[in-house]
Amino acid sequence: MFAAASALILGALLSPAATASATPAAPDVPEPTRIDLVLDLSGSMNENDAGGQTRLAAAKEAVTRIIETAPEEAPLGLRVYGATYPGQDKRQGCADTQQVLPVAPMDRAARAEAKLRIEAFKAVGFTPIGVSLREAAKDLGASGKRRIVLVSDGEDTCAPPPPCEVARELKTQGVDLAVDVVGFRTSASVRAQLKCIADVTDGSYADAADADSLTADLGALFRKAWRTYHATGKPVEGSLNGCQDAPLVSPGQYLDRFTGGRDLYYKVKKRPDQLLQVSATAVAEEGYERGSIITVAAGPAGDGKPSAWLREFTQSMGWANVISTGGRSKSGAGNELPAPDDTGCIVVENQVTRSGDKPMPVELLVGIADKTTQKAAARTPEPRAGADAEGGFSFNSATPIGPGTHRQSIAVGEAPLWRVELKAGQRLTVKAGVDIPDDFPGSVLTGWSVTVYNAQRESALCNEDHRVAKLFMGRTGHFERVCGPWDITEQDDTKSPDPRGYDIPGTYYIQAQVAEPDDKAKGAVVPVSLAVDIAGTPRAGNGPVFFFGDTAARSSSPSGAEGNRGQGRTGATTTSATDDDPPAGRLAVTVGIGAAVLVIGGITFYALRRRRTA
Repeated sequence: MFAAASALILGALLSPAATASATPAAPDVPEPTRIDLVLDLSGSMNENDAGGQTRLAAAKEAVTRIIETAPEEAPLGLRVYGATYPGQDKRQGCADTQQVLPVAPMDRAARAEAKLRIEAFKAVGFTPIGVSLREAAKDLGASGKRRIVLVSDGEDTCAPPPPCEVARELKTQGVDLAVDVVGFRTSASVRAQLKCIADVTDGSYADAADADSLTADLGALFRKAWRTYHATGKPVEGSLNGCQDAPLVSPGQYLDRFTGGRDLYYKVKKRPDQLLQVSATAVAEEGYERGSIITVAAGPAGDGKPSAWLREFTQSMGWANVISTGGRSKSGAGNELPAPDDTGCIVVENQVTRSGDKPMPVELLVGIADKTTQKAAARTPEPRAGADAEGGFSFNSATPIGPGTHRQSIAVGEAPLWRVELKAGQRLTVKAGVDIPDDFPGSVLTGWSVTVYNAQRESALCNEDHRVAKLFMGRTGHFERVCGPWDITEQDDTKSPDPRGYDIPGTYYIQAQVAEPDDKAKGAVVPVSLAVDIAGTPRAGNGPVFFFGDTAARSSSPSGAEGNRGQGRTGATTTSATDDDPPAGRLAVTVGIGAAVLVIGGITFYALRRRRTA
């Protein structure tokens, strides 16, 4: 249960002149949600029935995990009840609620103090839930997005005030206040009381039975408030007027934004003997329309838009919180076409936002490959397993995993990412499952989607039926999506690119998501499984190794055993790319889902796929 709660809550390539000359302009980033964790320390928490330990020990373990993994910028506080008064006087026992940690960012000092306080907790007293909720609302202040995360193993022993009535009262004081609840080894009657608190505040409820499930539930609840995708990169402001006044970017990752329907332009250095990769990821904050398109192109600047070196686009049908595409130049076929002073132009075409829309963060990844990078050793992060294999929340923080089955809980609206390293000659199969509980909102159209992105951060085909998501409404049980098996090949200059997207060895990304358009199920926690199979024997080859910036690990695309040292994280940024990065966007559920449902009858969703252009 505590796991579930945690789930809810948790050698230079270019000359010095090639460094980015862009004017820093940080994109708008929503302020993080303020969260107050309210923990039950009543006497019943001493029961020794939480998977071989007391409920208190399991709670300490779960809350410590939240403290350790909270983004540094995320304001987090901690309140407890039943912690200090062991007597029988109800008046004193029902006033026993204390703010242990003020709601503030979790820097290193705050984390250390919090863990010391948690270790000293004792469970001795009453269960004043209603009173504690009122005090927690005061802890959070009166403005901004606020959430209370309540962990309790029993019903309120101090009513009045009834805790559900207090929850209604708090909701009327501010639409941006919600209460998420984790019931720890609760009875049916207690569960009904706690679930009422979540329901009337548009919060989420989850059950937990032991430390692992409590940690997972809390993590999901916290992550729901803190992150869906962490856009990162060096701030840059692309030109809206064409190549002539565009900033110069070198290998690395940059963070810009789409405004209205305007395209973004950048200058880039590329010699005829070098290969160029350009990837762009638009991070949807408040949804986008079905059929939205993002395009990257590059080449010598001319009268029109540059495209001689590369041009790729992706059309998205909305079952993801990002729209991403990428392309690489190839030797031959005009790609060696020199640019004056070896300075070409990149354009990111915006058919995602329109005039009047809120600006949308865009990650720009630029990489160069040549003989120098080919000689460089590529590095591969060690695959993770168990609790350490929980998915990340950006391409940069995608969790490295290997073959096997990985399990975790996620909240509806989350879209975690994992990464696997693939070489030509290998075969990838991904099987992802989700278990929808009986009490899942039955009136909500929901989709279980799995997306595979190749080393260019371009969405690849999941399977031959071209379905993007498995839709269900009023149905519960186990749902599964299978991507593959797909053979990993290598692009041939004499052939057209593989329209399925699996002809680019390197780092592949897997994203899973339970998405729904109306927010009625948003935040509900569900268990998911991700089974990855990598078969076949890597072929010997000499694929390009791309360099993505001085502070990034080099990323290779080795096509065989020659490259078994692996590859670095594609798209490591010029800024820190960890799970502690601030969130840049919320769940992007397509504005046009309703129309899609009319077409498919609520069973499966067909999408236009990614296309490549010359």
